[in-house]
Amino acid sequence: MAIVDLITSGIGLLASEKDITTTWVEGVMRGSGNLEDGITVTAVSTERIGEGVGILSILQRVIPTYSGATKAPKTFVVKYPTDDPVQRGTADALVFYIRELTFYRDCAPSAPFKTAKCYGQAIESENTNFTIAMEDISHYRPLNQLDGVSLSDAKIMLEKLADFHAMWWNSPKLPAMQSIFPPILNPTYEMVLPMLWAQGWPNVEKYAGHLIPDSVRSIGGIWGDKVPWMLGTLMEPTTLIHGDYRADNMMFDGDEPVVIDYQICGTGSGIYDVGYFISQSITTDVRRGHDRELVDFYLDRLETHGITIDRDEMWRQYLVVIVFCVNYGVTTFGGFAEQNERGQQLLQEMLLRAMYCVADNDALKVIS
Repeated sequence: MAIVDLITSGIGLLASEKDITTTWVEGVMRGSGNLEDGITVTAVSTERIGEGVGILSILQRVIPTYSGATKAPKTFVVKYPTDDPVQRGTADALVFYIRELTFYRDCAPSAPFKTAKCYGQAIESENTNFTIAMEDISHYRPLNQLDGVSLSDAKIMLEKLADFHAMWWNSPKLPAMQSIFPPILNPTYEMVLPMLWAQGWPNVEKYAGHLIPDSVRSIGGIWGDKVPWMLGTLMEPTTLIHGDYRADNMMFDGDEPVVIDYQICGTGSGIYDVGYFISQSITTDVRRGHDRELVDFYLDRLETHGITIDRDEMWRQYLVVIVFCVNYGVTTFGGFAEQNERGQQLLQEMLLRAMYCVADNDALKVIS
């Protein structure tokens, strides 16, 4: 199976649902080697999926009707930029979209976890219009961000994460890849993240201020100034990080983990993914009291790959990460009022889980 370039092949990118025509679908399926000669696409229907989940992109399931028996998939999924101006601005400013396309093309085949097959993709420039057409894996058992991840499932996902990080641990290939997968410490993040924080924090105070633990309430006034230091602390040891390793991007094919959504891939300390996952994908009641246990489980797995770990430094970095990752809840609050009910629940839950993780571990002390 080939991955067809949607621009050079003339198939074209999607800007909205109306662009998903029979001609477009037939071009993707035939170009990727999934549609036999003599078989055509006679009709197409679509349905929006992932609302309140795919925050930075629109996700739609495509259901083609074929003219005859075929090996082509009965359904597939397309992904293209969000129509939310706040989230689109975030994705463009931080150059997210091209990372996912590159990951599916160059990195997914060797990853230790399953991911969706990619049928076609292209991007017009490094941070604007893109489209990905990929396998529909909705029949797998999904994890759910709102419900949270059990400790047993969390350990499986941390085990696979350690395997993924080990593949790229201090790899000599990473410097050449950083034009697409930038280091955590980079000028764009240093400039943009404090601005996004400043835009989101007033909405946090407006819609969720009464829910924030008193012990971490001061984070609003100090986080932005600490961004360069936090990012610098999370630069080494260097590996390829997923960047958005959370429950809504995970599922199981039987007992086998499946991971999707690579728009925020970058390079830096692997503990970034660990802290992000633990602080936002496990409910506070389930996580509380298990932070060190889960971090140690990840580190134990890394050591099976022959990697030497400074555990005290990894724990210190974990504390930095969970403080830094409050950013995800705060910056997305800029568009809180425009989200649907699940989207609002997700944003609030992610924010509060992160806040309570910081409070439970007294993590603000590392940036004070």
